[in-house]
Amino acid sequence: MYPSRLIAYMSAVELGAMVVIIHSVAGGISWVHWDILIFLASVFAAAFFSIPLPRGNGMVSVEMPVLVAASIILGPIAGFWMGFIGTLNAEQLSGRVKWPSVLFNRAQMGLVGWSAGAVFYALGGSVQHLVWSQFIGPAVAASGVAYVGNMILVAAAISLRQHKNIYSVWRSYMSWATLNHFVMMPVVFLMVVVYRIGGPWPEFVFLVPLALSRWVYVLLLRIRRLYNLGMQAMLAGLEAKDEYTYGHSMRVGHYAGLLARHMGMPEHRVDLIMEAGRLHDIGKVGVPDAILKKPDRLHSEEMLTMQRHPVVGGDLLDALEVVGCVKNGAVYHHERFDGSGYPFKLKGEDIPIETRIISVVDAYDAMTSTRPYRRAMSHERAIEEISQASGTQLDPVVVDAFLDMVKHFDLAAREGVKFKGRNRPDPPQFRPS
Repeated sequence: MYPSRLIAYMSAVELGAMVVIIHSVAGGISWVHWDILIFLASVFAAAFFSIPLPRGNGMVSVEMPVLVAASIILGPIAGFWMGFIGTLNAEQLSGRVKWPSVLFNRAQMGLVGWSAGAVFYALGGSVQHLVWSQFIGPAVAASGVAYVGNMILVAAAISLRQHKNIYSVWRSYMSWATLNHFVMMPVVFLMVVVYRIGGPWPEFVFLVPLALSRWVYVLLLRIRRLYNLGMQAMLAGLEAKDEYTYGHSMRVGHYAGLLARHMGMPEHRVDLIMEAGRLHDIGKVGVPDAILKKPDRLHSEEMLTMQRHPVVGGDLLDALEVVGCVKNGAVYHHERFDGSGYPFKLKGEDIPIETRIISVVDAYDAMTSTRPYRRAMSHERAIEEISQASGTQLDPVVVDAFLDMVKHFDLAAREGVKFKGRNRPDPPQFRPS
C-alpha cells in the first residue's frame, strides 16, 4: 500500500512529465533519427543491468552520464524521452516492480533528462564551442542538476513512504553516490567531444568503461555481503552459545534503534546504533558456559571473568576491522555515567552517545527478562529503577528521552517475536561503521 501523501507526490511528478510529453508531441519529434536511436540504445544498455542496493529502496546503474550527454547533444526534449524510455531496467520489465512505482520512475527519469538539457541551453551552452563559458560551465551545471534532481525526487518518495526526513534518507541510501557523480562527470565531456569528431556511432565505446564501473559496483556489494555474513556468523555463534543472550541482544538492538530515532538522530546513525545494540554482548562467546549459564549469582572471581566480555567483544570486532559505533557499543556498554563502571571507568560524555543509549535499553531489557536466578520485573518497576539510576549509572538526558518514549507506546508490544529458534526475524543487514 502507498501512503496517501506518497500517491499525491507521485501524481504531481507524473503530471510534470505529462506536461513535457504534451509539449514534445505538439512541437514534433522525429524518432527515425540515427542519433536519437543510438543514444537511446546506449542509455538502455547502461540502465538495463541495474544492481539492487544492499539495503533495498533503489538500484545502482551507470546510465546517468549517457543520459546527460544525450540531453546536451540532442536537446532537452530528446533527453526527456531518453530518460522516460531508455532507463527501463530488467527489474521493471520483468514485472517485479509494482506498476505505480514503474510509472513514477519513468516520469522521474524523464524529468531528470529534460532538466539537464534545459539547464545547459538556458545557460547559453553550445556543443560547437568546447570552452568554459559555452560548454564546460553549462555542462557542469547540467550534470549537477541531473544528480541533485534525481536524488531529491527519489529521496522525497522514500521519505514519504518511510516517514523519515529527506536528509536522513539521503545519508542512509544515497550519500555514497556523490563521489561517483564527480568521477562520472568527465565522461559527459568526452562523449560530446567524440560526438563532434565521429558522430553518434563511436558513442557505443563508452559502454566499456561504464561496464567496468558496474563491475566495480558488483565487487563492492560482494565485499559488503561478506562483511554481513561475518556479522551474522558472529550472531549465530552467540545464539548457539546462549539463546537468552542472543534474544536479549536482538531486543536491545531493536529498542536502541527506537530510542535513537525518538531522540531525532539521522537514520544512518539509527541503523548503526541498532547494529551496535545487537552486537553489544558479542564478547560473551568467550565466557565459559559454567559462568554464563550459572543458575545462581556469581561469586567475585566469576564476576571478574564475566566483566571481561566487553574487552573480548572489542577484540573480536577488531579482528573483523569493525570500528566506530558498533565497536563502542561492545566495549563501553558497562561504563557508568558517574565513572564507576568497567572496563575503563569512563565518565559522562566521555562515553559515546550511542553507548549511553544502549546502556539504558540494556538495563531495561535485563530487568524485564526472566533469568534462572531471578524473575522478570514488571514494566512499571523497571521504569522506576531506570529513573532512579539517572545521573549515576545512566545518562540523564538519555533516560529522559527513554521515559518520554515509553509514554507513547509499549515496548513489549513493539518487541514482536521472541527472537528464539525459528521465530527469530530475518538476519539483520550490517555495514561497516
